[in-house]
Amino acid sequence: MGSMGLNSAGSNVIHRVWARIDLDAYRHNVRQIVCLLKRGAGLIAVVKANAYGHGAVPVARACLQAGASRLAVVNVLQGIELRQAGIDAPIQLLGPCTPEELQPGIEHGLTFAVSSIDEIAALADRTRAAHQGPYRGRTTRVHLLVDTGMGRGGFAPEDLWPAAERIKTEKTLELEGAFTHFSSAEELDLAPTREQVGIFRHLLNGLAERGVRLRIRHAANSAATVFFPEAQLDMVRCGALLHGLRGWSASRDTLQLRPTLSLFCRIVHIGKRPAGWPVGYNRTHVCARESFLATLSIGYSDGYRRSLSGRGEVLIRGHRCPVIGTISMDYVVVDITPLAQTPAGLPEVGEEVTLIGSSTDGLERITVEEVAASSGTIPYVITTQLGAHVERVFVGEHSGLTSPNTEMELRRLEPERRVEVVPLHPVTAEEETRRIAAGA
Repeated sequence: MGSMGLNSAGSNVIHRVWARIDLDAYRHNVRQIVCLLKRGAGLIAVVKANAYGHGAVPVARACLQAGASRLAVVNVLQGIELRQAGIDAPIQLLGPCTPEELQPGIEHGLTFAVSSIDEIAALADRTRAAHQGPYRGRTTRVHLLVDTGMGRGGFAPEDLWPAAERIKTEKTLELEGAFTHFSSAEELDLAPTREQVGIFRHLLNGLAERGVRLRIRHAANSAATVFFPEAQLDMVRCGALLHGLRGWSASRDTLQLRPTLSLFCRIVHIGKRPAGWPVGYNRTHVCARESFLATLSIGYSDGYRRSLSGRGEVLIRGHRCPVIGTISMDYVVVDITPLAQTPAGLPEVGEEVTLIGSSTDGLERITVEEVAASSGTIPYVITTQLGAHVERVFVGEHSGLTSPNTEMELRRLEPERRVEVVPLHPVTAEEETRRIAAGA
């Protein structure tokens, strides 16, 4: 593992903190998700926030290789990054844009989410302007964002039909789809999500009755993909599951996900201190006995959260060592006293430390979920807050598409080319909710 500290260009620059990203694990996880999907449903890989902190471009490529047919991001800059890397798959924006984002988003062929009449008008105007240049004759694809109970944006149910009508009058816009977002699909209480599913399907039925045919209808996030198969519709949007992460107990599903991220740093100092010696800012820890302490080359500026002070653990030579004292901007102190009694003895300055990941012998593992629980937050916060300067080292970049059998299997699974738009039977929202609750 020593080479993992070298930068991606292979130079002699040693990184004090680095993350290893397993792209083969991404391919495996995508195939696990695809196996969950109903016939005709496809996968949108959500790679917003730099793929939840893992690295958007390599992760997007791995997901597309393994069976995802579209990508989703939250803003235009994230989409442009993928386009500039040569990725030509459809890229869906998940929320509204600022006026400044419209033109570059149009020019890079992004699919827009609209949630107000004003946004539709502005997008149509900018697309018309683009028609006078090198993009003459193109249309901009749009999806209607519908608020069914999240409350942070989107058309209110009563405004959906006027919005669809307005888009139909704009020759520069193509109404490709509609989507909503669930507020609590991972919760044990299923009722709120069932209600949202019922509302959304009722609204889609209303559009269909008025002759609006949508090619792509999507609602299910990672949790809903697992727990609400009736919400899969034409496509699902998965982010957390791609990365092997869950916002719920793994005992609630049968997915065999693989972790995609490991995090490492180095020991930069080892010292022996007497009983009663204080450690860290504000003297939040006092040694109860004579102790060997190791200072690590990571701090909260790297994304190792300050809330792990006195609560986190790390792996050194396969042994768990507790974080003591207050985590500072650039350093963490751990108690390594028990290692003095092991056959190998104390570690040395420069040795690797595992903050997330498995020990070399595989007997110990610290998961993202464990770190999140110790920190009092959710797993996605841990990965998205890894500092931009933390080196990402990608493994498995060239192992994805080498076998003709694998190529054939991926073509069979490619959802975008086998999507079947099945008309929804007209029912009221109340009837739909009752039907779902009854398991129909």
